[in-house]
Formats: sequence, C-alpha cells, structure tokens
Amino acid sequence: MPGSSVGPSTALTIEPFRPAVHLGPAAELLAARHQRDARLEPALGRRFTVLEECRALLEQAWEDGARGAVAVREGTVAGYLLARSGEGQRGRHCWTQSQDAAYSPAAGPAVLHRLYAASSADWLADGRLHHYVVAPSADLPLWLSLGFPHEQVHAILDVPTATPTEAPHGVRKAVPTDLEALEPLLGLINEAHAAPPVFAFTDQPMWDVLRSGHLELVNDPAVAYWVCEGRDGIDGFVVMPPVPDEEASILKPEGSVELLLAATAPHARGTGVGRRLTEWALADAGQRGHTVCVTDWRAANPFSSVFWPRRGFRPVAHRLHRILDPRLTGPDHVAGV
Repeated sequence: MPGSSVGPSTALTIEPFRPAVHLGPAAELLAARHQRDARLEPALGRRFTVLEECRALLEQAWEDGARGAVAVREGTVAGYLLARSGEGQRGRHCWTQSQDAAYSPAAGPAVLHRLYAASSADWLADGRLHHYVVAPSADLPLWLSLGFPHEQVHAILDVPTATPTEAPHGVRKAVPTDLEALEPLLGLINEAHAAPPVFAFTDQPMWDVLRSGHLELVNDPAVAYWVCEGRDGIDGFVVMPPVPDEEASILKPEGSVELLLAATAPHARGTGVGRRLTEWALADAGQRGHTVCVTDWRAANPFSSVFWPRRGFRPVAHRLHRILDPRLTGPDHVAGV
C-alpha cells in the first residue's frame, strides 16, 4: 500500500533528543560521518573525526538552542536531527547546521527522512514554514528528495604553496582612504543577490552597514584586503580574513583562510581582474602559512557558480532552503492528505 512502512524501518522509533542520554551516541555518528567526508575531501581535516570534538560541537548546539529528535532501533541511536528556531528577515524558520544531523551507515540516509518527517510536523504546527539545512555533499540526494532546493554552496580549496614574486599590475593592499573609490563596488554583492535569478531579499540594515563594515575590514591588520586599481579607479576587491581557531568548524578547518568578499566593477568584468586578484590573494595566503581556503556563494548566481569552481573551489556542503505553502497553516488544511 502506498505510504505504508514495511521492512527494517518499522523497527525505528522516534524520540526527543535528550542530552544526558543521546549526546554520546550522536557524537559517535557525527565523528563517523566526518570520517566519510574527510575521505572524500581531505582538505576538511581530521579534527572532527575525534569523538570529544564532536561531543563539544553538539553540546554547544544544545546550548545555542538546537532541539530535535533521535531515531532508535533496538536500543541503538541510528540517527539524529536538530534545528534552531529563529525569526527576523528569514521569517519563522528552523535551521539545521552541518553538525546537527547524522545517521549510522548501517541504517542509511533514510533515517533522516523519517526524522525530518517527524520534526517538520512540529515546525509546521509552530508556524515555521522556512526550513534550512546545511548538508554535506554526500547527503545532498537525500535532502533534494525531500523537496529542498539549493540556496548556498560551501566550498574549499588547497592554497598554492608556491612563493609569490610580486603582485600583478595594479593590485595592492587597501587603505582607509580607498573607501570613497570603493563606494560604487560595496553594494554589488547585495545587488547580485537581489537580481534574477537569485531573488534573495536584503533588508535595509544590511545596506546601512556596508561602509562601516568594509572600513573595519580594511583597518584590521589580520585581514588581507586587496584591491585592483585601474585607469578609472578601483576595478575590484578581494577580502580574505583568517578563520580564528575558536571559529574553526566542520566546514572551516583550523588554520584556514576565508574568501569572505569579492567583487569586480561592471566596467572591468571580463578583463581578468577577478582572476588576478584571487590568484594573488591565494598566493599571499599561502605565504602567510594557510593551507586551505574556504568560501561560499549563492547557488543561483550565474557568475559565482562558474567563476569560483574555475578557480579550483570544490563544493563540500550545500545550504538548502525549503518553503512550505502557507495555506498548510490554515483551517482548510487536512493533515495527512
């Protein structure tokens, strides 16, 4: 009968996640998952294959408000799914970070299917129609089968080890007095996100802090803020801060540098400015001792989705965003139909 549960899945029970009981088993599942992901992408590092590190991640998730459920089969935790509730620009939502979901290889990814089915019913009942998941690339097919479309790509790259000679023509470190010349470029990323086919809403506060945020980055001695100066002013910029050890995560290994921001002026696109800036910034990062660079971009952005993979960035995870039909919360909705 369509929709019936048969086979081994009938032995699964779904229970609320209780830290005193489930933190240890969940940490084991997460460590095993990262072992798989690190085999597929060695640049992710081995830190989170260690049980204690995974337990600390999940303890922090619980402290941050992540709540959820576990799937249990014959007394053994076969998977878990956590989510953090939020409001604001993203509406009433639930957010599952990369460390917030894992399953045992023996049980398979279908366990997360069962967990999402159980948890999402509660999210809907609470009026949370926006569901976000940051999923490792290996688990992408599961989440796509649940109706989650792509929103963001998280990627990684091995920083070149060759020692750079000198910066390309026009490329130099930014200084505070560059802010006036940078002004026309500061909103280009927000504009690209708002435009078709991305259609990402950016609220006014994000526009209001552009100048002050860039000035803070320029003034930070730890941040590599590079500009390319052309005949008509500044043609582009790339911003690369180091990832602090306390902010290292499953997707941002210790000692890595982050390609945080980059933009090229419309008049300079197609001239190689972005490529020269990126190649120089990565070479400089290697000289400063970084071995890995991480970044992310909107999956629907036609320029980013071509440019960054061509620079060598390899996807390791995907942020997915599912929006439920608001009519599901109305009086005419019949559960189970």
